[in-house]
Amino acid sequence: MGGGVRAHEVKQHRRRRHQDACAADADGGASPSLAEAYLYGDVLESVVARVPAADLAAAARVSREWLRAVRAALRRRPRRLPWLVVHLQCRSRRSAAAYDPNSGAWLTVPHAPPPHATPSHVRLVRGARGDRVCALSLSGLAVARDPLGAAACVDLAAPAVWRVDPVFAAVGDRVVALGGACRLALGEGEDAAAVEVHESGVGGGGGWTSCDPMPEPLRDSAAATWLSAAATERRVYLVDKATGWASWFDPASRRWGPTRRLGMTDVAVSNWGVAPGRAYMDNERLVLFGAKRADKQESCSVVVTAWEVDGDTLEPVPSSSRGDAMPSELAERLFPRDDDEDEEEDEDDWEDGTSPSIGVCGNAAGGYVYNAAEPSNGAVLYELREGSNEATAGTVARWEWVPCAPAVRAQPMGRAILGCSPVGVDELALGFGSAGPTACAAAH
Repeated sequence: MGGGVRAHEVKQHRRRRHQDACAADADGGASPSLAEAYLYGDVLESVVARVPAADLAAAARVSREWLRAVRAALRRRPRRLPWLVVHLQCRSRRSAAAYDPNSGAWLTVPHAPPPHATPSHVRLVRGARGDRVCALSLSGLAVARDPLGAAACVDLAAPAVWRVDPVFAAVGDRVVALGGACRLALGEGEDAAAVEVHESGVGGGGGWTSCDPMPEPLRDSAAATWLSAAATERRVYLVDKATGWASWFDPASRRWGPTRRLGMTDVAVSNWGVAPGRAYMDNERLVLFGAKRADKQESCSVVVTAWEVDGDTLEPVPSSSRGDAMPSELAERLFPRDDDEDEEEDEDDWEDGTSPSIGVCGNAAGGYVYNAAEPSNGAVLYELREGSNEATAGTVARWEWVPCAPAVRAQPMGRAILGCSPVGVDELALGFGSAGPTACAAAH
């Protein structure tokens, strides 16, 4: 009896919604009213769960019920992988594009961050909650509030030591500036490898506190050009791209951790990159990437391998000792052979070729590897295995090709800054507004 009454009420409810929707359409009402009549409750949530992330912002604006459905769908089926965000800096214009790994599409960001900065001063702040574009000048440091750089910046005071190529990292609620000081502008007692911590972070206010400089093995490469950086909620990790020397800095305690040469993992590796990895119990882990020239008889010119490293000791995790190699066809697309390369060159010339330069950005779910010297070649997405089981074979669950953003190909002389971050409904609404995102095609 109760079930029959309930079914009758549902039918009446649907009939009323249909009549209201038809009446609205007859009066020139908005077309979403018909969708609202039939899509609600669990049915609506099931549909929204299959909507590409790029369209979620528009779906969330239909009504409060649709907004609740969007948020509920994302809670039940979170989209783990971060987006790849490219900030393109040119003399005449600035633009940005974002790659959605779920739909495999590039979206053009209508706002160019930050609007007041010259291209040479635009940099990136690495952070566990996502990378942020920033602009450094003599008057201050402007940090974007959102990963797409669409919102107004947070203005911080400039670090006490003037820097031209620093590493910036957001660790918890603190911003850390490491190295990159202008040697010609150093005052008495100042160090090119100086480290400063801004206590209030991107929330503004506060000031910079001077800390111990970088360890000795990193001092000769104390600049963002020569260092690969990864930021977590507790630390910022630095790796010398050429030598493999690595260390970490804890801004809460203002102390440096152990310094170790990671190059012993594979002595043939000539370029290194680092990104945050999976958490294991209470310990942080990193994903270490190494690139080396392949043997001449190999089908690809460069071999890229990923290892898992313990965050405390910087020692390789035993289960990852062999590493996970990027598929050769993807590595070849990142580092294609030179068309003018002489097929008759001898083995010594091949081994002495130009060292590959890799760039890495990611979080605990995955990230992206790209050719730092030629970002227009595209990128490779990597997804980390879920769980932290020590016995799990391998670190990387899958690799996938990411085509170059059309905006980068259209501006070959521009300076491309690559970062990655989780992007949700709020970020999409902020970045694209009521106009909605513009998808741009990219050849795979």
